[in-house]
Amino acid sequence: MKTTQRQSGFTIIEMLVVVTILAMLAGILVPVLEDGARSARDARRAADLKTVQSALEAYKRSNGEYPSTNGRWWGDAPVFGSRGYDATGYIPALVPNFLPALPKDPDPEYPKNDIGYVYRSDGTNYKFLANKTPESFPEGNPFVDTVRPTLAWQISTPAAYTW
Repeated sequence: MKTTQRQSGFTIIEMLVVVTILAMLAGILVPVLEDGARSARDARRAADLKTVQSALEAYKRSNGEYPSTNGRWWGDAPVFGSRGYDATGYIPALVPNFLPALPKDPDPEYPKNDIGYVYRSDGTNYKFLANKTPESFPEGNPFVDTVRPTLAWQISTPAAYTW
């Protein structure tokens, strides 16, 4: 009885089939993974807004007013002063008693130019923005800034809502 054994290795056609299948899988997986990363960054931005809002309210309970920037926009981006994430950062005096550090956008590309986290307060009112960094603007998002509806997410006091 004669048996034939196939030599190990693939034919060129088999290799092309394998490469084609791998390319199709990559074409499907890459966009799915990118969408997941965008969603994760936006979830972090929303969490940052909530965290800062809680810290600002705690600061006001202790000090009678919000940390003031004298009505000017301060941020971590160069256009807004390239302020850091410590006690002298873009929200003055919030660190270390109310937050261990000010948040930084989860996308390592930011801050740059006028893109990043931005804060403004006159002591009585405040507005905090994730400026030009959100990657989605779903309907019903409570953070969408009506002044910049396709550019920023925000939290604010009612009087600062339209800043």
